[in-house]
Amino acid sequence: MHSEHTTDLSILYSNLKSHPTNQEYVVLIKTGSLNPVHRCHISNMVRTKEYLEQVHNFNVIGGYISPTHDEYVHGKLRNELISGQHRIEMCRKAIEEAGQQHWLSVDMAECMGQTFFLLAPGFINLKRVTYSLQTFINGKLNLSKPVRVIYVAGLDLFNRCNGMNGMRKPPMDDVAVVYRPSQDDSFVRSTHVQVDSNVFYVCANDDDLDASSSDMDDISSTLIRERYKNNQDCEHLTYKSVLDHMKIISPKKN
Repeated sequence: MHSEHTTDLSILYSNLKSHPTNQEYVVLIKTGSLNPVHRCHISNMVRTKEYLEQVHNFNVIGGYISPTHDEYVHGKLRNELISGQHRIEMCRKAIEEAGQQHWLSVDMAECMGQTFFLLAPGFINLKRVTYSLQTFINGKLNLSKPVRVIYVAGLDLFNRCNGMNGMRKPPMDDVAVVYRPSQDDSFVRSTHVQVDSNVFYVCANDDDLDASSSDMDDISSTLIRERYKNNQDCEHLTYKSVLDHMKIISPKKN
């Protein structure tokens, strides 16, 4: 469950105070193994914020990157697991190095929540994670109009989960889907998805976005781990501060 011990609300209070508006307030959340976090994890959040503000006139007051519980990641990656405490710290460092700490923060609820957010062995209940965050935020902020929480998914996850239909039903209705190279986007573009106003597609060639803010490289944490083990350069894939932290917890072989 989300609480003041897991989720820093200071960025929300700060942005509400410095940018009061009649626009609808939105908070983004992205979950994942983040084993380790990479450049596209951060840039996808930035691109989604820009898209929602420029195209849909929302006011995105904050975003949370939520590393998944160790039990799930271990089941998926076995001995390649980086413990939650280190994944949290690397996410913090990545956000700071990217200069996005004024609106992005690390949410620790999944990592600290034991198995509360596990739907079944090997499956995360994304709807429960998102709804828990939305309930916590709105309970604390107590605004006249509730803050909308939008789950940010890569196109690969959207396709793999058959359009994330469960996430698009009450009480959670909103999913932002970010284009990913090598992934077929015909489904998200199809009529029966596009008529659903609660699916926001941040596509590759959106003219409303500044192309300089888009990092279209197909980066993966798997690629980073492989290159790191082989002593290959990874700074174009993730942040120097993340790699420095990896050297502390898993020194390279000579």
